[in-house]
Amino acid sequence: MIPFVVGALAAVLLWTIVGPRLERLRLPAPLVMAAVGLVVGLLARDELAAHLDTVGAEKVAELILALLLFADATEVRGGFFAGERGIVLRLLLIALPLSLLVAFVVADGMLGEVGWAVALVLVCTVIPTDFAPAAALLRNRSVPFRVRHVLNVESGYNDGIVSPVFVFALAVAEQGDEDTGPYVAFLEALPGALIALAVGGVIGLVAGYAVRRALHAGWASLQGVRIAMVLVPLITYLVATQFDGNGFVAAFVAGVAYKLARVGTGARHRELQHAETGTLDDLGLLAANAMWFVFGAVLALVMFAGVFDWRLALFGVLALTVLRLVPVLVALLGTSSSWAERTMIGLLGPRGIASIVFGLLAFNALDDDDGWDVLYTTAIVVVGSMIIHGPLASLVLRGRLAAAEPGGEEARH
Repeated sequence: MIPFVVGALAAVLLWTIVGPRLERLRLPAPLVMAAVGLVVGLLARDELAAHLDTVGAEKVAELILALLLFADATEVRGGFFAGERGIVLRLLLIALPLSLLVAFVVADGMLGEVGWAVALVLVCTVIPTDFAPAAALLRNRSVPFRVRHVLNVESGYNDGIVSPVFVFALAVAEQGDEDTGPYVAFLEALPGALIALAVGGVIGLVAGYAVRRALHAGWASLQGVRIAMVLVPLITYLVATQFDGNGFVAAFVAGVAYKLARVGTGARHRELQHAETGTLDDLGLLAANAMWFVFGAVLALVMFAGVFDWRLALFGVLALTVLRLVPVLVALLGTSSSWAERTMIGLLGPRGIASIVFGLLAFNALDDDDGWDVLYTTAIVVVGSMIIHGPLASLVLRGRLAAAEPGGEEARH
């Protein structure tokens, strides 16, 4: 396994040196890291398969997810909803649950033999959005600023909201308790969720308040605060798991609580400055690039696993399109957004790190057939997203922009 780890670290190191140049050539980090990972995975496929389904791999994936969820919860600029409270809340509280529900019904109908818990695991894996593989969309001037803004805020929260549902479904599927029914399973999972909420809330509030008071009194340095922001999610994860709570759910709650206590209720700008979050951001980028490398290597396993199922492929395509678009359109009815903006928000929903980590955790926890089904669908959805929300979206939006400019088709009409 050492050569694989060295390959991953070398790839990340190479990106840190030449990344900006590759970005200018329209080669984003996720694409490059996944491509390198695919090559290494093809060369070390047997060794990778032996180490991927282990407790160690599971814990590393959980720690990375805990770090990224904490970062997501603290990085939104301009307050918790960045000035778009109405639309963002509708996306998180209406569109997201509706997407999960509709996708679950479709998955259960198409793949009924896998059981409701595995179907729910699959849904939670492919629904959360992440703009890492399509960051160029957030800089594309043919996408209205409001749309980019809303999508960025939504992607910062939706994986944290889906996490408890994923944990619940995975626990039921792993234990084979599907015959007990969702209600009984929910009651059995409730204590762990409450522990995660309590641990994350307490540690986040205490740490955020302590940092705010220490900075105000002149006791703490910005360097110390940057280090503290890395330690808080790690401590939260370890404490939560020690008390049989879910570590990465607790880390997301800690991020929300930390930001709330750190900025205070009377702050003029309810956001954390980059001077405080820089180390966390850098570590998060390192972890994310490493996960994209792992995803590329996993693609090598999927390609030779012989698990192709047209139903899984079709479900992946539906998850990227109508299973998000329709709930978003329903949720945004009656808002001030135009139909064009609503359609863009519904269609521009890339999948990334959250889907990869959820897929790996499911592969590790479930029986062979179910685990491969989830991992295969994850690969379909993430690769499809890299194509649909990458080059394809850029071409469509470039044509839209050209038509809207003077002399373009829209201008002539």
